[in-house]
Amino acid sequence: MSKRKILHFVVLSLITLLLTINWTSVVLGQFPIAIPSGNTSIRTETPWWDPNKAQRCGRLWCSEVHLFGGLDKTFRVAVAPDALENPSDAPFEVEKRAKQVESIYNSIYDRVRKSELMFQGNIVQSPFGAIANWQNLFFNRDNLGKHPATPKIEIGIRNNQTVVFVPRQLELGLSAQTIVTINRADSLYQGKLIEDIAKEWRFLIFESLNEALWAYEIDYHYPFARFGVAIAILLIVAIPVTILAVIKQLLKVWNRHLSGQLRVLKESLTVDAEALSSDELASSDTIDQNKENIQVNRQKVKLNRGIIISTFKKVIDRPDKALAKAKLLLEDAVQNISQNLPNLSLKKQSIIKRQKNILELFLGLLFWIQLFLILLALTLIILIFPETRRYTYFFLGQSIAIPLIWMFANIADKLSNIFIDFYLNKWAKNAQISNPNSNRYILRVSTYSNALRSGTSFLFITAATVTTVLFLGINLTVLASAGGVAFVVAFLSRNVVEDMLNGILILWTDRYAIGDVIQIGTIGGFVENMNIYITQIRGSEGRLVTIPNSKISIVENLTKDWSRVEFKIEIAYDADVRKALNVINEVSEEIQNDPTWKDKIIEPASILGVDNISHQGVLIQVWIKTQAMQQWAVGREFRLRIKEAFELAEIPIGVPHQEVKYQTSLSNENQ
Repeated sequence: MSKRKILHFVVLSLITLLLTINWTSVVLGQFPIAIPSGNTSIRTETPWWDPNKAQRCGRLWCSEVHLFGGLDKTFRVAVAPDALENPSDAPFEVEKRAKQVESIYNSIYDRVRKSELMFQGNIVQSPFGAIANWQNLFFNRDNLGKHPATPKIEIGIRNNQTVVFVPRQLELGLSAQTIVTINRADSLYQGKLIEDIAKEWRFLIFESLNEALWAYEIDYHYPFARFGVAIAILLIVAIPVTILAVIKQLLKVWNRHLSGQLRVLKESLTVDAEALSSDELASSDTIDQNKENIQVNRQKVKLNRGIIISTFKKVIDRPDKALAKAKLLLEDAVQNISQNLPNLSLKKQSIIKRQKNILELFLGLLFWIQLFLILLALTLIILIFPETRRYTYFFLGQSIAIPLIWMFANIADKLSNIFIDFYLNKWAKNAQISNPNSNRYILRVSTYSNALRSGTSFLFITAATVTTVLFLGINLTVLASAGGVAFVVAFLSRNVVEDMLNGILILWTDRYAIGDVIQIGTIGGFVENMNIYITQIRGSEGRLVTIPNSKISIVENLTKDWSRVEFKIEIAYDADVRKALNVINEVSEEIQNDPTWKDKIIEPASILGVDNISHQGVLIQVWIKTQAMQQWAVGREFRLRIKEAFELAEIPIGVPHQEVKYQTSLSNENQ
């Protein structure tokens, strides 16, 4: 069994074991083992956005009751599952109890607002009238005292239970009605006596109604005041949000510029080699040599005037010797710089990626700052209106906690990208020392960086998604038990796991990297992109082919470490073979010594000799070992020179020969 199949089997076995342990129900045998409490299986199906959603409070279930007024006008009611006939109904019962308390409270408030006593006090006349600090009506109304229409709230005993109720008050349109009943579960949760809890809740309900009526008073006289404050908050927050948006746009422009530089650097090391012709390579080498000469000259120590004059005299006296020495110096400088080119490219790539990572981190931070400013504005607006103020804490918990989860995941992802590129570049620099002329490590850094980035991004997104689902209270067991969903997830996971495992093996064994030219079956071309799941190949016609990594088994890499020109030529059957071999050898030495091509050819050409003899002619084969990605340019130049050399040496190219015999019949001969 191959190493790849063994790894597949081990990983799939571990995943199956984990799924079996976590997603299957517990089956109890006939042994007297300890049975877990029934409360552990009780769950609530209420959606996360419901403010009255039940929450577990130890052995009890609790639900929040939201009243009008300030942020502190809330209390919790509790239900003990053991006190119910069906303990699994505890979440539903406690939510029902909280909603019932709110419904009674809201009905009392609505009837009081419509009573005749509501506006008899005539206290609120103008913003700068009897109440000088009128803005306190929005938030703090403790100094205003009791509103004329605030109803009485009392404590009593009904059906042998302590209750908080509103007595009969005909002037306010109220009949006697129980608001909330305090039971043993409330006492257990609060850790207080039932009488003390009743006093606290009575005072809380009275204060909330008093503040709500004062809020209604100001809204009645000045109905647009709160809307004006809300608009002012939006305008104030819009200023920093707009400034941050402009800064983000500038950083995005800079990031695109760095991406362009990185793309040009990668293309200069990979894809251009196949496309350039011999003339283009020669002209580019000439330009590079000129640039390198300038850099070499700048690095020279400044010569004093006497040395310059003596050198000038030597050039005049022996110009041939001076030119020969200058040529040797120039060739040495060009060779040194070309050998250090991979190191320079690696350093430049490292600097650009570091700048991109920092920019992406800042872009992410600016986005989250904008989002939190918007959420802050919405929180303040919710706080202004008395109808929504009681849900402020709930809004903060749901709308800020979830973005915080994703913000931390996003920042962790960006920081992991910085560490990935840092350690990959460190590894590449150390590995480059052993093979300074190869650009293989530059390609591997780009490939590993993309793959590891996509892998860490997937992990952080998965972790943030699971955390969000758990925070919202969604039951993962319910999702997993859905037959269709479980089947789809299992089917997709199988393919994804296979792609991931084979992708990891491809990266680990360095079969190919971004920038290589490969052949996978009938598909071949330039590796434009890859990660641990897919490989994208750009064909000769410009078509982008995407292949899942699990479908890749046999790969032909045409550009790893070094490449080879496989040159075959067929000369005429009656041509001088030894003369042809000598001409090929001369052309090989000529291109090997050419400054334009000597750095692209690793070893002298291997003339294999006569490879085949047929009626078409004599086949001669030559191998030329070149730098990676240079076999196409070197091959084109070599073929051109061979063609010109054969024409000068009058060596004919092989032509298929066919012999046709014509024989007349006997009847024709007799005639």
